[in-house]
Amino acid sequence: MPRIIIIEDEYSPRQMLREKLSQHFPDLEIVAECESAEDALIEVLRLRPDLLFLDIQMSGKNGLWLADELIRMKCDTFAPPDIIFTTGYTYPEYLLKAFELAAIDYLVKPVSVENLAKAVTRYRERAGTSTGLQNLMDAIHEEKLLKFKSYNGIFVLRPDDIAYVEADRDYACMFFANGAKEEVFERLGEIEKKLPPDTFLRAGKSVVINRKYIRKIADTTIQLVTPAASYTVEISRNAIRELKGKWNKVLCRF
Repeated sequence: MPRIIIIEDEYSPRQMLREKLSQHFPDLEIVAECESAEDALIEVLRLRPDLLFLDIQMSGKNGLWLADELIRMKCDTFAPPDIIFTTGYTYPEYLLKAFELAAIDYLVKPVSVENLAKAVTRYRERAGTSTGLQNLMDAIHEEKLLKFKSYNGIFVLRPDDIAYVEADRDYACMFFANGAKEEVFERLGEIEKKLPPDTFLRAGKSVVINRKYIRKIADTTIQLVTPAASYTVEISRNAIRELKGKWNKVLCRF
């Protein structure tokens, strides 16, 4: 029976993961739960588990530190356990590091039973690196995921996740296709450089819009409609005239 340790500094996600594992994967034996990477290092060396469910962001040392330490300790008498990372964030640097560490998988919290089952299956198959993690890596490179800085750190998304971006003093506010919004700690000009020019249009000095969501251009407003939200963006008449010219050029391509 595979022996596992859950490493998570927050009680609620730790409890949820434990319950899902116990209910759906009774053949996995949970031999310990740890709230810190430092405690987990001791328990791993003491209990020699087969698999870790390892949170990345924790107070003190994080999960990546623990994974590095275990790899450094590898020798004839100690083989590091396999790792399934769990995290609330899909930061590119985390993905890359997890990939370098040959993690079994990279699960985003809250972890669903379906994704948990896939990760456990990959562990059982001893794939070494996970298809799920590889898919995330492929998305970054092939789908050209975009990285932005916000108050909560760095977030990653696809171009079509963005409906429009509006300058907000020295920074900007990003409005998403799902109706949410996020303050971005970057200037509008810096953001525009990251956006694919075949998808986004500048509307005056303070707004960049996703042309895929344009439904109506009026005298001083633009209506954007996504599958989940609708926005009315106010801009100047001069900006409207300029935008109509750009929009007509776009339409002439088809």
